[in-house]
Amino acid sequence: MKIKFLFPTSIGLSDGIITALILASGGILNGSGIDPFLAIKISFGSAFAGTFSYFIAQYAGLNEELHRIAKQLNLKSTSYLLKGKLGNEIFRESLVGSIIAAICSFFGALIPLFPSLIIKNNLIIPLAFSYVSLGILGLFISKTTSGKAPFWMSVMIGIGIIVTIAGFYLKLIV
Repeated sequence: MKIKFLFPTSIGLSDGIITALILASGGILNGSGIDPFLAIKISFGSAFAGTFSYFIAQYAGLNEELHRIAKQLNLKSTSYLLKGKLGNEIFRESLVGSIIAAICSFFGALIPLFPSLIIKNNLIIPLAFSYVSLGILGLFISKTTSGKAPFWMSVMIGIGIIVTIAGFYLKLIV
């Protein structure tokens, strides 16, 4: 099994940043700030949600791919493929990816939260950290997909801004 790091890392980081922005932007933007305990709770919440979402999506996607291959090979059933070595590899790959996504989601959520812990009542620094991180993530996505860097960076930063605005108006955590 070749461990793939890019997909779970990018999913985890982007999910962590976006989750933290939607949950905490009300507190960050209204100046009340975020306390350390709340930052850890948001990060763990993001990691848990990201872990299960990633595992389900990855396992289902790899399972679907196995079914497609079995159909192309004119196999009557994929059940023996799932019970064998390929099924074990699919499960392990999904599990390892989930662990990577969880760790990246936890630390990704700290990107907008940590600066607001250090420098209280500052709106610009937590948001700047978030948008710069999303922009860098967009740059890496563009490099791996042979896409245009300005486009991907703009998309990722734009998503961050939209989520911040939504989080501010939803005021999920004030």
